[in-house]
Amino acid sequence: MPPGNYGPADDPLGLGPVGGFGPPPAPMYPMPGPYGAQTYQPAPPMPNVPFDLDGIPGYKRGHGRYGIGHGGLIRKLMEKNELNYGAAPCFWFDGEYLLWFVNGQNVNFPLLTTSAPSDAGLLGLASTTVLVGQRDLGYNAINGLRLRSGFFGDADRRFGFEMSGFILERAANIQRWGDTDALPSGIPVFARPFIDLDNLQSTVILSNPDFGPASVEVGTNTQTWGVEPVALWNLYRSEPDTRFSWSLDFLAGYKYLQLKEELWVHSRTELDARTALPVFQTGPFGIITQLPAIIAPAQTTMGGVTVGGPATVIIRDQFRATNKFNGFVLGFRGETRYGMVTTSTTAKIAIGNMHERIEITGYSSFFDPTGRSGTRAGTLGGFNLGVGGGAGAAVGGVLANPSNIGTFVKDRFSYIPEGSFDVGIALTKGLTGYIGVSIIYIPEVIRPGNIINPLVSSAAIPFAPNYGAADAPRGPSVNFVQDHFLLGGVNFGLKYTY
Repeated sequence: MPPGNYGPADDPLGLGPVGGFGPPPAPMYPMPGPYGAQTYQPAPPMPNVPFDLDGIPGYKRGHGRYGIGHGGLIRKLMEKNELNYGAAPCFWFDGEYLLWFVNGQNVNFPLLTTSAPSDAGLLGLASTTVLVGQRDLGYNAINGLRLRSGFFGDADRRFGFEMSGFILERAANIQRWGDTDALPSGIPVFARPFIDLDNLQSTVILSNPDFGPASVEVGTNTQTWGVEPVALWNLYRSEPDTRFSWSLDFLAGYKYLQLKEELWVHSRTELDARTALPVFQTGPFGIITQLPAIIAPAQTTMGGVTVGGPATVIIRDQFRATNKFNGFVLGFRGETRYGMVTTSTTAKIAIGNMHERIEITGYSSFFDPTGRSGTRAGTLGGFNLGVGGGAGAAVGGVLANPSNIGTFVKDRFSYIPEGSFDVGIALTKGLTGYIGVSIIYIPEVIRPGNIINPLVSSAAIPFAPNYGAADAPRGPSVNFVQDHFLLGGVNFGLKYTY
């Protein structure tokens, strides 16, 4: 097929002056697609101007018949707002406010229970109530920010570059139970349940009437952010002077995304300074007689030593999971415009490596202002009377104990699909306001609630009576249990193009 006519009547091929009479017009464009069909819109747009240009003020032949240089015809017409501004932009900038949501933290095992003093918070008993755990710990709406900027690097505006990134605030779900100042009686009872290695339900009592009140905090938080530099290739762009126009871009580049979450259980027990310790005496024929009670501080063991009131005992379990994705991203973005209304649809998928990191810490400690707890001097009612103690600590909490405390890492292949859809209004020729929805799905990540193992050796819990028992078995180590992660929501943005 013969080539199409793209120049004026006296120069149908648009070759400009040749044969030593000056350079060809600028910019030059490659020959259109098969059979003369224009596969993309060149930039700047072709205006509808008269063929006789010599009489138009501002026209300079040396700049080419359609030049956009200083003093050229198209530059003059653009300055006079006589051309259509629907052409492809040179550069653009987006700023978005994100109102997103994420799926909650899954916790399959109870972290805190309460019950009647006689039931000791054991699971399955009549008065036991699960306060935290056995359900998701959800988050409210999360605020965030996303920025995107890009440009076309060639004269035809077919090839470009774009950098984008987003960050969400650190969202938290924190629950607090008890108040050691308002609950001196040790009621309600608080307990930390676990499953001993003999598969029996067990608990660590944090508060009861025998030794004092406790306050407990259970919390979790989450934060996600990412960056994405990509190259752009405009596959198709319709004529700019049509009322309905659209374009399609291919995206290819690099994606980094990080998800960081924590889950913790902190408790504080205030041992009573004075409590009545019952004393019993076995007489002839096995008759048991109760003697007058001994008034002494409440007592317990912590780290293998005796601790008594007014000491404070603190137990902390903390689980942290970090997921870092590095990989390639491929996708398409389509944009349409009808009058003032614009739409944009993006679909992408990233493929690469997910680096998973688990950090588990736990410890127990006590502080006694009298200096008596932890000493090995003479005793009264089983409590030390010596000095030189008063403080101590041991590695391990309850569910975070010597069997799983540490840092563990793992790498795995992963993929992340992502999509968005926006609808906007052109406020000016270069500024568009829009609202849309976005969604990001990560099929396999490590989350703190899933790495908690309720199977624990009671001999590894410093607050347990048999801490350090001889020949006690060791509990299982950490297990990388995968879970899915979904985030997305509504975004409000402004886009400026030039």
